[in-house]
Amino acid sequence: MKLIADFIIITGIVLNVFVLLGLFKIKTKQTPHKILIILWAFVLVSLVHFYGRLHSIDLLYILTFIFANGVRLFLAPLIYVYIKSIFRPYKSLFRKNLIHFVPFTLYFIVYIIPSVVNHIGERKFFTHLSFIDNDYTQGLFQDTISLFYLVLSLRLFYSAKNNIKQQYSNISNKDFLWIRNFVLCFLIVILFDVLLIFSAMLFNLNAAELAYVTVVVLVISMLYLGYYGLTQSTIFLPNFLTANLNKPKKGDTHELKALKEKLERALHTDKHFLIPELTLSELAIQVNIPERKLSNVINDTMHTTFYDLINSLRVEEAKSKLKSEAVDKYSITGIAKICGFNSKSSFYRIFKKETGLTPTQFKNNVNKMS
Repeated sequence: MKLIADFIIITGIVLNVFVLLGLFKIKTKQTPHKILIILWAFVLVSLVHFYGRLHSIDLLYILTFIFANGVRLFLAPLIYVYIKSIFRPYKSLFRKNLIHFVPFTLYFIVYIIPSVVNHIGERKFFTHLSFIDNDYTQGLFQDTISLFYLVLSLRLFYSAKNNIKQQYSNISNKDFLWIRNFVLCFLIVILFDVLLIFSAMLFNLNAAELAYVTVVVLVISMLYLGYYGLTQSTIFLPNFLTANLNKPKKGDTHELKALKEKLERALHTDKHFLIPELTLSELAIQVNIPERKLSNVINDTMHTTFYDLINSLRVEEAKSKLKSEAVDKYSITGIAKICGFNSKSSFYRIFKKETGLTPTQFKNNVNKMS
């Protein structure tokens, strides 16, 4: 049994190092990248902690105990912030979400540091630990907090997914599936841990030893995410977060310039941007440009995003309609729809962002000038 646990823990450590190296290689790290580095670093420390405990390496056990013991209180809120950083990015993300790490901070101060001091010292300095030093109580407390934040993460994911076409036209469904499965894998690990804790309580089993089973489930989840990343998306990262990995080589500059001209001709002639549900992959098919190269053209040659490019063209089309006789035939909502917008709210928000005016204000200004 020890050999199996040893093999699985080492496998998890190697896989984790592989992921972290991949993350560190990214030159321009966005906020989600940085969060993932912190997340996988904590998972790595936890695995090293269990390796030290399995082999009775006391120094390694103590050094990693500081971060590994309360890892569930830290990772679940971090996953929630990670989902926020993707779907609701804003400045000072960490500062505004520090409140979510209060349980971990309190646990760190009240339990982890005193436990380390007691372990190192010749006598017990902190007697209060005897009241909370219970594997069942600690485990259920940490798992309850984790479940709360993982459920919040799933709710946030599904809420954002409902607006995928309006907000993230350049993200494919497989990337969203990766994010969902990422959260679900951690949720399954925590639920499995809860099951083990109740089993230990009912059958008087050693909860500390059963923790190795949770580690096994964690590593299996990591292997699944790794396989899923290799076969469905960029390893451990959605494609839209790693666009910088596909930067064009210097020799590709002339090709991208030619593709840019081809794309602009196609967009202005065939007006594919009027399709409300247009995606990057669909546009690639329509203009006969490989999806990856199309992404490079838009991001690196045109210096914009698919979402901004398509919606700026839609706004220009709407401005043209508002200046023409079409304004007498259609309501503003009708103009929004024929210009590719699938909701009045998104039309008003994007139009004002592009022009500084609402569609109604723009229409009134046109009437005054005429």
